[in-house]
Amino acid sequence: MGENEKINNNSVDNDQEPQIPESKKNEYSGFLKTLSTFTGDIYSLTCPSFLLSGVSTLEYGQYWADYPELFAAISKPTDEAERALAVLKWFMSTLYGSFASRKDKEKIEKKPFNPILGEQFLARWKEVNGCGETILNSEQVSHHPPISAVYLENKHAGVSANGHTGQKTHFKATSARIDVIQVGHIIVRLRDYDDKYLIMLPPLQILGLWRGAPYVELSGTSVIQSQNFNTVIEFSGRGWISGEKHTFSSVVRRNGSKDPLYTASGTWSGKSTLENHSTNEKSVFLEVGASNRASPIIEPIEKQNELESIRLWQHVAKAINEGDFSTASKLKGEIEQRQRDKVKRGEETALQYFDWIEEDEEFLSLYDSISNKSQLENKYKEKGSWVYKKILSKNNN
Repeated sequence: MGENEKINNNSVDNDQEPQIPESKKNEYSGFLKTLSTFTGDIYSLTCPSFLLSGVSTLEYGQYWADYPELFAAISKPTDEAERALAVLKWFMSTLYGSFASRKDKEKIEKKPFNPILGEQFLARWKEVNGCGETILNSEQVSHHPPISAVYLENKHAGVSANGHTGQKTHFKATSARIDVIQVGHIIVRLRDYDDKYLIMLPPLQILGLWRGAPYVELSGTSVIQSQNFNTVIEFSGRGWISGEKHTFSSVVRRNGSKDPLYTASGTWSGKSTLENHSTNEKSVFLEVGASNRASPIIEPIEKQNELESIRLWQHVAKAINEGDFSTASKLKGEIEQRQRDKVKRGEETALQYFDWIEEDEEFLSLYDSISNKSQLENKYKEKGSWVYKKILSKNNN
């Protein structure tokens, strides 16, 4: 990397103070050197233990319900355009927890554990303002490549979201960042209405690496597509719209129309504004942050089964939290070796919650309706979906 590139990178992160402990700086520098010469997907690269977050990637599904009242509210409007707007509002409410919340505590973005095949994370949220209980079932459905499947449901409101997520990651040495394409999609279903919503996930970047203060920035385009409405979300960082990090601008339109119905813009990690183009009125769209998110209810460790994330990784997480990184590396390695040994013995892992549907007609129909596929970073090669088994059971009855 040239000196000019270092300066440019620092100018982007000039409010970030290096947070890597002094005793770990040599190890961190070695890790960056490895990154700079590594080719291919870096998910398989071993990360130093002091850069691990102490949680499993599978636990990230809980951020889908940071605001369970917004999830339940999707089914409230009788007007379909307003329901499309409600889906956008819920999706935007999931992003702070997914991509910014950990930095509040750790000061830097750290890498979560790669879940083992069949790993589970289960949670629920109590009723809020009469909206009913929300439940979450998530499961690691693939280890190579790593893919997590998530199902969120509020039976009282008649709303469910089924999706799977994975990442294709590459280090870009010229700009000192990690580029991540999020593989997968989400489909939101409503019990009392026919409309369904396909959410294509945005790409992201991990910046601030050379300063020792990594953070996540969403970039590029995400699309929410239903049978009659299309929402395009453009993500960017500092220097766009407000000059702040974590900015977005989104437009809701009827399919085939160039006229916007709603525009929402601002910061996905803070406050955003909604404009209703039929009335020209502006109002607060969302205000998210550390203080107003709902806490999940999770069974105590002693009541969890052996495949549940918190029980599975508890001793590794404890060692990381105590700063005992050598013990953390040892324990983490033992879990991963047991997984490799199981594969070598030819033992299959039976998935409890999800099945792979090779030709998911529901997904393909919605995806084919997207008129602006050229904007998507992920041009979507797969045709299938990981679908919650209870949905399949209902459809077959």
